[in-house]
Amino acid sequence: MDTNAAVEAANLELETFASGANALGLRQARAIIAIGSLPGGYFRPGQSDLDLIVLFHGTPPADEAFSQVEREEMERLKKLAAQASPFEIELIFLHESRLARDPLTGCLPYADFVQRLRSQSKLLWGRVDLASLTAPEREDFVCAFKRYLEYEQDKLGMEFSQAWTQSPLAELLKHALVLMRTFLLVRRGILEYDKTRIARLYTENRPPAPLPQALARCIDLRFAGEPPSEALEAAARAELPAFHAALTKEILNLSRE
Repeated sequence: MDTNAAVEAANLELETFASGANALGLRQARAIIAIGSLPGGYFRPGQSDLDLIVLFHGTPPADEAFSQVEREEMERLKKLAAQASPFEIELIFLHESRLARDPLTGCLPYADFVQRLRSQSKLLWGRVDLASLTAPEREDFVCAFKRYLEYEQDKLGMEFSQAWTQSPLAELLKHALVLMRTFLLVRRGILEYDKTRIARLYTENRPPAPLPQALARCIDLRFAGEPPSEALEAAARAELPAFHAALTKEILNLSRE
């Protein structure tokens, strides 16, 4: 399937999902919005998923992330997404309050989602005024990056010091791309979500820590759909700790300046 045919098939799949969601009689969900590569114009057949944000009304319950009624709707939407073909649909569930500034910190803790909704999204179902969302500032992305680091460690179930040797290489390469993308945004004012462009843009924009050779090669092979040799993977894993430390310091130091 060529790219144009794949984009048409992906859009049709989202229309089918939206129609199915409409038939579910949702009450807690306010809107379903596509973000990422398809509305952003860089969808890659065989590599890209279809990312959808399901936006719930109001704020999360005081004692848990989602109410029982919301969880029931989540399960129904997950079952609907599991029927999607030929592309995989990934659902991200958020309350609308998550897209506003935290009254205690003044930050946008979900700045990345806010930016994606503002710059590369398509409303599939429901109603929401995306243009009214607050534009994130550099400090907001630092706040969101702190959340990301906490989330990653929870997801990995281990400290980063263990992850370099124990986590799948694919997850570590995604992490390296997030580091570079966040650095470009926070330190160079460059917004880029197309993963295939991030390493080149990073290298071109005077980084404090050059992208290590083995790590760069593994990223290239990842996008080409080719596995690295054992020696190359081992070298990339060995390069990651210092690269992670250098870019994390650069990103987080913004909040101390």
